[in-house]
Amino acid sequence: LADSLATVITIDPQIAIENWTSLGKKLMGKSTHVRNVGIAPNDVILLNYPPKGNEKAIGLDFRTVPKQYRTVLKARQLQDVFLSGPLELVQGGMAVIARFPVFNDYPQNKDYWGSISVVIDYQSLMRVSGFSALSNAPIAIRGVDAEGDNGEVFFGDKQIFQNADFTTSINIPNGEWIVGAQFDRGVPLNLSRQLLALRIGLISLGLLIFAAVFALWRSYRVVRRFAHEDELTGLYNRRYTMNHLNQLTAGSYKRQSFAVLNIDLNGFKAVNDTYGHEAGDQLLKLVANEILNGVRMTDVVARVGGDEFIVIMHRVKHEDSAQRLADSLRQKIEHRVLHWGTATIQPSLSIGVAVFNASEHTVKDVLIRADEAMYRDKAQQRTS
Repeated sequence: LADSLATVITIDPQIAIENWTSLGKKLMGKSTHVRNVGIAPNDVILLNYPPKGNEKAIGLDFRTVPKQYRTVLKARQLQDVFLSGPLELVQGGMAVIARFPVFNDYPQNKDYWGSISVVIDYQSLMRVSGFSALSNAPIAIRGVDAEGDNGEVFFGDKQIFQNADFTTSINIPNGEWIVGAQFDRGVPLNLSRQLLALRIGLISLGLLIFAAVFALWRSYRVVRRFAHEDELTGLYNRRYTMNHLNQLTAGSYKRQSFAVLNIDLNGFKAVNDTYGHEAGDQLLKLVANEILNGVRMTDVVARVGGDEFIVIMHRVKHEDSAQRLADSLRQKIEHRVLHWGTATIQPSLSIGVAVFNASEHTVKDVLIRADEAMYRDKAQQRTS
């Protein structure tokens, strides 16, 4: 997963910058038609790979190029990849650009870091799809910046759309291109064969676009998801939890209190030893779902270890309030059972509670206090 540039930037932008050559090379290797890839913190191009031939783009502030900046903002608004162009590059040549927004607080996506631009060679796409050979034919394509019928014509004569014999669309990520054609009846080729040739070209172009973008798109979305998600339970993982806690204790968030519940599943090793790891996995899933259903939608639930969970409860100021919530959660979960073959497995929890107050505690302090409280609860259960 380390080759996901968006993920690396989210976790540590400095690592991405220091390892730019290897990261850029890996990302470019995912698609045949990629010309170069660049990163733009705060929407100013800092690095391009390969550097040769792309020197003129370094330092470009997208805000000074309104047409490009509009598509950068569109990707940010969508919180997803957006296909920009075809357009003329600052460093020369025509390209279609896949814009990938990067946020420091994924998946909340409120703290914007900047963008990744994957530059796809437009001429290469058109040549391999066969459209370049049709440059003198009565064919046109419109939809610059994925705007379909509302977009400018970028291939052929725009007059073709005024009296087109045939129109169709090419679906691209978060938009479409529109193709129009007039059949040249002076050419000794019947209309059905012309239509067939056009459709083959359209299919080829559509496939090439998705071949160029889809691997990057899928990597971006799937890898970003799993970089912050526990694969077994679907809850957030330790990485996401620590990032979120650090955000809660920085800037404007710092004045807000929150509670941390450290939840440990008692006797989990015995379940694995007695019934097998598959039973243990099912028990973890059951507990994870019950925790998730037992807290507010605004709370964060994470699996941070083999049998350890953390709940971050926002806007909780008093420890007794957090303890009541913890007791209610424990009662709810411990009344559930997992039926495994002829056996019934009943979960048992140890829960530690700590409330963060910015004037008194750091993230490390509140986690230590929650952990210590959890072990006190575990010891008390053993003696009772």
